[in-house]
Amino acid sequence: MALTVMTIGAAAVMSLQKTSVTGNFDARETDLAASIARTWVDRLHRDAMNWTMPNNTFPTVSNFTNAALLSSPAYGKWALPNFEMGQSNPETMSYAFDMLGRDIPSGQATGSPNPVVFCVNYRLQWLVQPNLAPAAGGTVEPGLIRVDLRVLWPRDIISRPTGDWCSSVATQANPEQGTQPMYHSIYLTTTIRQGGTGQ
Repeated sequence: MALTVMTIGAAAVMSLQKTSVTGNFDARETDLAASIARTWVDRLHRDAMNWTMPNNTFPTVSNFTNAALLSSPAYGKWALPNFEMGQSNPETMSYAFDMLGRDIPSGQATGSPNPVVFCVNYRLQWLVQPNLAPAAGGTVEPGLIRVDLRVLWPRDIISRPTGDWCSSVATQANPEQGTQPMYHSIYLTTTIRQGGTGQ
């Protein structure tokens, strides 16, 4: 009888241990995803510092294209922040991240096993567009953009999707939903203001 009770207790403890390990693993992934989202918000704010005109000194000139991350995607649609620093700079800014939350250069985002664990998408919307050449006596209104960021990662970390799965889900409205959802997700929304306007 004592052996039976001990066996039942041991089975319960092992089940509890498995649940605890799974919960800890999920919490770690969620924390990494949140950190990646914050990293990309910082990158977008830094990118906006290259966008300084139009302003009251140069009201008819726009250098919005200097902000590569903000000027490249089609607005209102989910897209990949498909941009990397130049070869002269060792820093990589990628949409793909490994299991430790490190950027993976786009040329290394496939393989077997697939190194990509986390994938970043973003969607941009104008809140305030800069008004070029305002009426006499008027002032230039600095641009303001709403940014929706999402970080996706596979539910089954053991059998991750093959190939560049980031590209395949980048334009989907809700890839984490469905009858058999494949992905976890974290969403973050912020605003990006035109930088360095001198106003």
